[in-house]
Amino acid sequence: MRYLRWIALIALLFWLALACKSRSSMRIRTLNKDKDRMENIKEAAKDTLPKVAPVDTVSKEVQELKAEHYNFLTNLIINNMVRAQQAAYDGRFSEAEKLLLQALKWHTTPGALMLLGSVYEVQGKARSADSCWQEARRLDPNADSRITEFPRQEAEPAPKPSPPPPGGK
Repeated sequence: MRYLRWIALIALLFWLALACKSRSSMRIRTLNKDKDRMENIKEAAKDTLPKVAPVDTVSKEVQELKAEHYNFLTNLIINNMVRAQQAAYDGRFSEAEKLLLQALKWHTTPGALMLLGSVYEVQGKARSADSCWQEARRLDPNADSRITEFPRQEAEPAPKPSPPPPGGK
């Protein structure tokens, strides 16, 4: 009787193993069929869809950002130059110098160099003024027509005090 139970249990386990194996092989076959169907659908879709050239949207976006950045930077430089020119007209030469130096850090332009040279000239920094004007001429050969150099007046020595009259107060 014991043996019969063991034999029945082994037969049951064997049957379950066969059933599981056949189910898994059925699943694999179904998956393979589904995969084949998907491949067929993809192939059919390739033939029916219109051929469109790929569009490089990333490079267009980068170009737009570069143009936007360039416009923003240009506006900053022009704004600083206008404020510097107004400060120079108002006699605030150190403020004009700072604004122009900031604009030149962003981008070197002959206009900013010429204005900075004028500010340096008024401040008495002749060497700095000359170097700015030379750099402006190097960047823009037509800058000569816009730079008007006046002869520099050398600082006159302070008059010597006259000696006190002898014997008088």
